[in-house]
Amino acid sequence: MIEAGLEIDDIHVLARLETYVGVIHGRPGPVTVVEQVTTEHGWVDQGVTVQQMRTVYRFSNGVAIRKQVEQDLAPSELACAECWITYDVMASPLLPVRPARKRFENACREAFWMKYHLA
Repeated sequence: MIEAGLEIDDIHVLARLETYVGVIHGRPGPVTVVEQVTTEHGWVDQGVTVQQMRTVYRFSNGVAIRKQVEQDLAPSELACAECWITYDVMASPLLPVRPARKRFENACREAFWMKYHLA
């Protein structure tokens, strides 16, 4: 829950998706992960194995974020291989977290977004 004594800047930080993504990636923040549940499954699409991992993170203030990573297991010579990373706000009981959804086409774009917003 939001604690008494928080400054306006603290509340602003708690309303930003990048705050939670940073905590998911191990950065210090104003909230902590209190539970995470991961499910994985895979399938074959046109002869290529596709793997999907979904993790729901529940935070100390009641916010829940789902991270979904989908990637094919075909060999790639790209420095930053294509995959699809999506963050969805599943619950935000005290204030809206924005954006409610963010999607990246690879881990390099995700890293750049985090570096830009969490600098």
